Amino acid sequence: MQRDPDEIRADLNKLIEESRSIFPKLASRLDEVRRWIANKKSGLLKRKPHVLQFLEELLSDATFWFKTQLMPEDDRKVEFAQLTPTEQYWYEFLFTRWINEPDPKMPIWKKKLMGGKFKGDDKSFVNKICQEIEFLGGNTSNSYIADLSMATDFIASGSRNLPLCVQITTVNDTHSRNKQREWQLTLKYWGIRRAMFVSFNPRLTQVNQKIGQSVFQRSDLTQGNCYLVINIDK
Repeated sequence: MQRDPDEIRADLNKLIEESRSIFPKLASRLDEVRRWIANKKSGLLKRKPHVLQFLEELLSDATFWFKTQLMPEDDRKVEFAQLTPTEQYWYEFLFTRWINEPDPKMPIWKKKLMGGKFKGDDKSFVNKICQEIEFLGGNTSNSYIADLSMATDFIASGSRNLPLCVQITTVNDTHSRNKQREWQLTLKYWGIRRAMFVSFNPRLTQVNQKIGQSVFQRSDLTQGNCYLVINIDK
């Protein structure tokens, strides 16, 4: 059930104040988001489902990160041990990077989200790929920030628990070459060292299963750090 925008604002403001003196960069990043929605009426935000979903997800991630950072090291290790490998990678590395580093894409995607230009059309398709990976024994996670800022549709790992950031695109995407170049630059900016760029033919039968199987296998087989580019066209 979608939360009321005013409740989200209140929780966001509370977390900003709690973190301001302890984790000023977290407070600063959250304050950017607060200012983004400050003059937006609740009625308008209720008509922006992706904005509200992003805000709820951000609050959940930031609250978890804040609480675990306050824990003694041994307690924090116990808490993180309960997470999946992809969740650990998200909170320990990628989300921490996002808090502490400038996000050059943030001004772009804030406009995109608020303007209703982010449709999330591939969400169900991505979910099917993730389900296939999990069926095979791997695990996955995804987030708005990873998608919008880090060129990552989802994070996956196989049986060896080695996280891999994955971006997918169709083979008939006329901008796929530019997209691949931008993908690499984005990964390098965020310090992502293991990633996979998948172009696929959407007309293939059970293509989501083929992508899931390919990601699962390559996550385990790939040694060290690398950027993989594959094409699934048959």
